[in-house]
Amino acid sequence: MSEDAKAHPAPGRSSRATLLVVCAATLCACSIGSSNASRAPVTLASSLQELSPHGDRDHFVFIVQSPGAGAAQGIQVEHISALDQPGEFEVTLSADGAATGRVRIRDDGQTLWLLSEDDLQRRIRVTYEPPLPYLSEPIVAGERRATATGEITRLGEGGAIGTMQVTQVVDLTPAPPVHSRLGIYPRPVSMRTVRSMHGGDGGLELTTTMVLVPGIGEVRSDGSVSGSPPLRRELVCAIIGGRAIGDCHNLNALLQESTGAGSTDVQ
Repeated sequence: MSEDAKAHPAPGRSSRATLLVVCAATLCACSIGSSNASRAPVTLASSLQELSPHGDRDHFVFIVQSPGAGAAQGIQVEHISALDQPGEFEVTLSADGAATGRVRIRDDGQTLWLLSEDDLQRRIRVTYEPPLPYLSEPIVAGERRATATGEITRLGEGGAIGTMQVTQVVDLTPAPPVHSRLGIYPRPVSMRTVRSMHGGDGGLELTTTMVLVPGIGEVRSDGSVSGSPPLRRELVCAIIGGRAIGDCHNLNALLQESTGAGSTDVQ
């Protein structure tokens, strides 16, 4: 899916989802609002599961690179496991084979909620109370805003670190046809998320633009944090609902192939 849900870190650091843990370090009380539409809404997907698959044992493999340099920088993997609590899932994140984080989400049939994020390298957990919304039905074009409060604790010992305020703006729009490593998709969805975070040590802004394909989810995304160089990741293979998409057997060749690769967008 992929936070929890979730700017991309370089390999060996936290993944896109847990980057929110590193940069936010604490987040906060959640209220959701939608902008008023002056025209009939454009439906982009029929369900949460269609636009952002998150079933038990779903598995997603991404290549990460810097768009400016064009060179591949590593592999990121997201693996989803169902939890005992109905509708709750854990997304395990890894970079180049090393576990970097965990994201816990809940699907209540109406909204996909971000419950908590763990940064395994820094041993930090952010718990959102109430949870932070990721996607909500009906899935239509438009802007949604949310504010939240979260608590940062240390993994294992549970010691409190602090809190931080976050404002989130999610903008969903129809996207131009996209040509990815997995195929040509005529009706993708663009999901642009901006999170502004403020605490005692100042503020940060995370911006992520994802290209989502109904039935597959994220096929490409670009992310940056407060002026840092942007990073791009692209889906190269996945297992969704037991169905294999793409080929995960030649990742080293794919890494070499991606070096110097230009844009694959269809204009």
